[in-house]
Amino acid sequence: MLRAATLSPARAAVTLLLAGWGALTAHGAERDDAELPRLRVVQGASDRPGTSAWLVAHDPWLAWGRGRDLFRRSFSARDGAGEPLAVPRLADGRTAALRLGPVTSCALCHERAGGDGGSGPVIPKNGPSGRRTPHLRGAGLIEQLAGGIRSALLATVDRDGDGMVSAAEAAGVRAIVATGVGAQVSYGRFDDADGDGRPDLDPQLHVWYLDLDHHRVPGARRLDDPGVAGFDFALQAFGWGETPGVAHGLSLRSLVVGAFMIHAGIQAEDPALAAEPRHDGWAATPPSGAAQVHLGTPADCGLRRDAGGFSLDDPDGDGVCAELTAGDLDLIEHYLLNLPAPAERRAQPGVEAGRAHFAALGCAACHVPDWELRGRDRRFAALTVAEDSAGALVAQLESPTCGGTLRVAGLYSDLASHDLGPAFHQVQFDGSVVTRFRTPPLWGVGSCAPYGHDGASLDLDAVIRRHGGEAADSAARYRCAPIAQRQEVLAFLGALVLYGLDGLPCRGADGDGAFAAPRWFAHPPGPGVPAAQAWGAALQWLRDADGDGFPDACYAQ
Repeated sequence: MLRAATLSPARAAVTLLLAGWGALTAHGAERDDAELPRLRVVQGASDRPGTSAWLVAHDPWLAWGRGRDLFRRSFSARDGAGEPLAVPRLADGRTAALRLGPVTSCALCHERAGGDGGSGPVIPKNGPSGRRTPHLRGAGLIEQLAGGIRSALLATVDRDGDGMVSAAEAAGVRAIVATGVGAQVSYGRFDDADGDGRPDLDPQLHVWYLDLDHHRVPGARRLDDPGVAGFDFALQAFGWGETPGVAHGLSLRSLVVGAFMIHAGIQAEDPALAAEPRHDGWAATPPSGAAQVHLGTPADCGLRRDAGGFSLDDPDGDGVCAELTAGDLDLIEHYLLNLPAPAERRAQPGVEAGRAHFAALGCAACHVPDWELRGRDRRFAALTVAEDSAGALVAQLESPTCGGTLRVAGLYSDLASHDLGPAFHQVQFDGSVVTRFRTPPLWGVGSCAPYGHDGASLDLDAVIRRHGGEAADSAARYRCAPIAQRQEVLAFLGALVLYGLDGLPCRGADGDGAFAAPRWFAHPPGPGVPAAQAWGAALQWLRDADGDGFPDACYAQ
């Protein structure tokens, strides 16, 4: 059995990410023509140069660049890529939800705006009309907002502060969160008013059941199942929300693990997600500090390990072990956590009037513009992008807001699910019908045609007119509005854009407050600087002299 693929030497022209939210290429190199050699990253400790913990603590730009490489690289069969080990099933328990061959790179679908978590094609998922690939810009803010919403909801119902919602606490309590900027969002209610045995919460809230000792009750699906004394919950941060109970979108880390396994056939070995230290439905917390719901036993449990500590499990029997390490996950998570949010071209004609019309038509009731909740921003860098006097997009790089308030501006989503009527319903492969979908954040929508979960609407006007059900009144007001107002609404939505990170002018990247050529790393390369030095390949725990894809330090005697 192969421990790992032996990779060929890196090409002479190696991509060098530089500072600012952009990248310059190495001397004479083209960005897409080369990539780092595949190297399994060790999670390790923050005092070991080159481990994921050390990179995030001491050189977060380099950690971001290496996480970016893992997100954008094309994995091969030598890396473990291939047919998925497990494909999600639909409600009948038999029909596969995904009819798509192996996808060997995240950037193949998230390909717009330079492949940095952009939107992408409609794929054959769940039903014949498929699913449009959403973008991941601002994903770190969304993950943290979902956690803040969960905390705010729990504070309204958990009167004894034990972290569990009991039947007595849930009785008559509605699940409502104040956005902090003058609006409220409803996520249903905590009790079981309809008598179906489950809390009447929005399907975007993933629920699991606990006993009197606050331990998760295995297999419990209802409040009246044996041993159930209450429940806990978390808000699903990502996805279209069409499949309640499929919970890999609860955090960036679980999203990455699920996507690599389902789409690329690559299994991740992560002690944090595998553990459930308190048996209460929560996994161990990874170095990023993001709370993780325990989603069951992972495919790669690391039951057998080699001399370097890497997993020798081979769940899919393809002869490749340690396909994705906990250190790799740390860096991809760090990359996604710090992906900047989309921009708004406020100087474009009609944008300000269109934003006002958008609210007046009632669209902002679900597409909630801004949030301000208690919480700490875990990003290491905050980037805002706006137009300069010439209409070009430029960036401002700052430290995240300190203190106990998490601010998310320009999201345009309540992160809840809604029934928008028959025009949005979807018949799935197994014949079941999905009627509710999560409100997609509208930031970036001007760059993400086609529209709808299925990509069936080719322009913004068409997708607005398509709204019915809970949004029927707003859609009717839009259709009846004067042409000039409708055009201003479309101008506003069209101004919510994605942008390429490569070469984006950035103020604050080099510390002098001036716009300059972006520089990514704390080790800026230039003519004559070896690519390996820029990528930190000489660091003890990133050194791979024998080219076997594993750090030499792991096997040093």
